[in-house]
Amino acid sequence: MKNLISKRFLALGVVVSLSLTACQKAETESNPLQSSSTDPEMNIVGSARNTRSSIKGLISESAATRMQETYKKNYQGKNYTEYVVFDLDDMEQYIKEIKKKYKSDKVYVYFGQYDNVTAPKPEYNGRVSVFFLGNNKITSSGNIRSQSLGDGTSLDGSNYLNHGNIWP
Repeated sequence: MKNLISKRFLALGVVVSLSLTACQKAETESNPLQSSSTDPEMNIVGSARNTRSSIKGLISESAATRMQETYKKNYQGKNYTEYVVFDLDDMEQYIKEIKKKYKSDKVYVYFGQYDNVTAPKPEYNGRVSVFFLGNNKITSSGNIRSQSLGDGTSLDGSNYLNHGNIWP
């Protein structure tokens, strides 16, 4: 009887050991969106290699450079905008405000083009830009783009942001 119990514990130990090994192997296998390669061309999409960061969607410098070069090749002309710069303090205040006022849990990045009414400077007419939109989770209409505060009394806020500097 003692021999039978010992064999069962031994078998159970082997099964547990194999299971733990399989779990560890599954956790350490590379994600198809993350590259363990040292070749910068191979680490194009996915999370950054620094796994200590809690920010999802970080990409490598080489991926960003490659994407920027592809963009430059495909989009040229008089309305060309290479990038838009936003002040971090303004972004932080914007995010805090839309979280508080609209209960936003997401920020959408939209692409737009200035016309003679919306261009902050006449020379920006026709230029491409970006603007941000926080989703409005308190609107009674269910329209996330709404600026209604849900009480039906005013439209005193804005869940849109566009004032960055464009270059060139």
